[in-house]
Amino acid sequence: MKRGLKNPDKYGSGEGGKMIDFHTHIGKVFYGRKVLTAKKLVETMDKYGIKKSVVLPIENPEETHWYSTTDYVLRNCKRYSDRLIPFCNVDPRRGLNNGKDSYLGKIIEDYVKKGCKGFGEVLANLKFNDKKMKFIYKICGELSIPVLFHLGGVPGRSKMGLIDKIGLPFMEDILNEFPDTIFVAHGPGWWAEISGDVKSEDRDAYPKGPVEKEGKVVYLLENYPNIFADLSAGSGYNALTRDNDFGVEFLNRCYKKLLFATDYLFVDQEIPIVDYIKKVKIPESKRKRIIENNARELLNLEG
Repeated sequence: MKRGLKNPDKYGSGEGGKMIDFHTHIGKVFYGRKVLTAKKLVETMDKYGIKKSVVLPIENPEETHWYSTTDYVLRNCKRYSDRLIPFCNVDPRRGLNNGKDSYLGKIIEDYVKKGCKGFGEVLANLKFNDKKMKFIYKICGELSIPVLFHLGGVPGRSKMGLIDKIGLPFMEDILNEFPDTIFVAHGPGWWAEISGDVKSEDRDAYPKGPVEKEGKVVYLLENYPNIFADLSAGSGYNALTRDNDFGVEFLNRCYKKLLFATDYLFVDQEIPIVDYIKKVKIPESKRKRIIENNARELLNLEG
């Protein structure tokens, strides 16, 4: 493992740190929304006490109305280099990617040399174990950068994000096949699987009701060192709050593998996860890991 957590118990009480948001976007991405500039993002971070934010390019056409390219993200993050952390992105379907050799690997390597700390957000509507995605996983593992992906719904119906069956068998196979690649999970297809009784219709929605039996999310986080999860968007917040008691238990058990994140992407967006994670009753040492230290170690951050 090239970039896992080296010493999970080395942190003390967790006092004195500030939050790192592992999932934001900038730019003109949705029709009818104000453009979220880097300056406005930093102002929002100041409002909520967020010290640094990961900024994710959007290079896949499935979700948004416009792209937010890696070059755009790099230029804007450079203006706030002490606050914003650029990731890179390329569409895995570009450049005749045959799963074996492709210029995409060189492109990703060039972006890392320019300062990108990770890859994503992957929104391509491909199976999780598609050969085009496997090439991306391989390159990112070799470069020691994490892959942040959006997991959509079930095969044949989902129109956005990577695809897996109920129970996430494709994902588990990939975690075994690419043990040196760090994955960061996000999206409704992932968070619906916090419950063991997940239904097909839950995978594209925010399922309600108590978690009677823990699902594949808990199993993967506890059994595979190369999978983490960000708590962003309505899907992450819903997973924690649909069953408050289970949500607290989940944070207490999986805190070493969780990353505070908002998916902030338009001006004046509501981000209830901020208040939740500040107030939820868990030990401060575990809160510190979730809101800051896990991200620091995954990305080798200083300052």
